[in-house]
Amino acid sequence: MNRRVVTSIGALLLVLAGVWAFVNRGEIVFYWNLFRVDRAGKQFYADYPHLARDVQFSPRFGMGLDVYSPAEGDNYPVLIFIHGGGWDKYDRKLFAPVGQKLIEKGIVVVIPDYTLYPNAGYAQMTQEMAAATAWTLENIAQYGGDPSRVVISGHSAGGQLAGLIATDEVWLNFEGHTNQELCGLIGLAGVYDIPEQMVFERSTGGTAPVMTAVMGSEANFVKASPTSYLFPGTPQTRLIHGALDTTVPLSISQTFQQKLEAAGIPNELIVYPDKGHTDFLFDGFSDPSAPILDDISDFVNGCFLDVG
Repeated sequence: MNRRVVTSIGALLLVLAGVWAFVNRGEIVFYWNLFRVDRAGKQFYADYPHLARDVQFSPRFGMGLDVYSPAEGDNYPVLIFIHGGGWDKYDRKLFAPVGQKLIEKGIVVVIPDYTLYPNAGYAQMTQEMAAATAWTLENIAQYGGDPSRVVISGHSAGGQLAGLIATDEVWLNFEGHTNQELCGLIGLAGVYDIPEQMVFERSTGGTAPVMTAVMGSEANFVKASPTSYLFPGTPQTRLIHGALDTTVPLSISQTFQQKLEAAGIPNELIVYPDKGHTDFLFDGFSDPSAPILDDISDFVNGCFLDVG
């Protein structure tokens, strides 16, 4: 093969690589951000002295959680953070930066693991997170937290699980508690309406096989949606979503807010006009002035359970 042909092939490959990078630029940025977060989080996770690691929250499930506490003091408000990942990815250690950033805001942070698909469906995942919530209500005072100021939160798939615990009393009732013991709910681009998410998936040419399998079939979509419940005892709620989200559409948070309004639940929807599905989280991991940190911490620090 002569030099001119080799040069032409090399130039073509460079062009194709450039086209691929342009088409997949969002995915490339996501994985680069994920790499940076993972690297920074591992160091903090290994070194922080006020971190209770791998606490077993239920003998029924054998899963663990981590508790991040401020260096000193007690009676801090508490945030339970349920991670996302399409119900089949990631674990709690990847989200160490959530604990790292929010303890600086005077918050005790609890990050639990749940069994991922294909080893569990949404019902087991939700019950595991209800058990982690019950453990928090019963034990968090030992870690500097105030059990009367517990806010549950979740991102994406984790938002669905957190939303079910907050809106459908059956999950915490099974653990000997009630959703009325929760001070608040923060939903971060959550999948609160499974049928609406499926409509969106189909509109973009997708079939959402993992989501369908996790819910146990399309027949369970309504049952698996926080928007389906009448919100008995649902705590005050703050929803956060990026307007440029192409994974979970903003309309799902808007629908959830409308149903919260109809049920008389105090709520707020914060929309970041220039952010996608994970941008605002990555912002918070790396930038101490990122709006997400104040939007979470202001809600948590201002949350007090109405016992009147």
